Amino acid sequence: RGGKNPASAALELFRGGSWGLLVTAGVGGTLVALYAVATPFVTPALRKVCLPFVPATAAQIQNVLKMLENRSGSLVDIGSGDGRIVIAAAKKGFQAVGYELNPWLVWYSRYRAWRDGLFSGCGGFCVRRGA
Repeated sequence: RGGKNPASAALELFRGGSWGLLVTAGVGGTLVALYAVATPFVTPALRKVCLPFVPATAAQIQNVLKMLENRSGSLVDIGSGDGRIVIAAAKKGFQAVGYELNPWLVWYSRYRAWRDGLFSGCGGFCVRRGA
């Protein structure tokens, strides 16, 4: 008989198959991560009324700030996206609050406000009065 021990043959097969298992796990993990990142951006398109994220241009932000000249107080931006208008208004001295459904854009808005020294940490995406 002189063949290999069945236990060692099974162990050798398992070791040889571990690369396939690692590749499968790597690809699967990558797909799960991609799904987790893409889902919040894709799901709004699946609603009955699709409201895609379109970032405000520099000209649009300047138009909003021009309308706010000689005014003070608070500003609420519904559908604030990445927070460009909210942050710009806060820099001009407004108490600004942005509301957004997309959790990734809320996170990014909070990050940008924190980076600019404006994040107050309130319940929504809020920034404190600018300098």
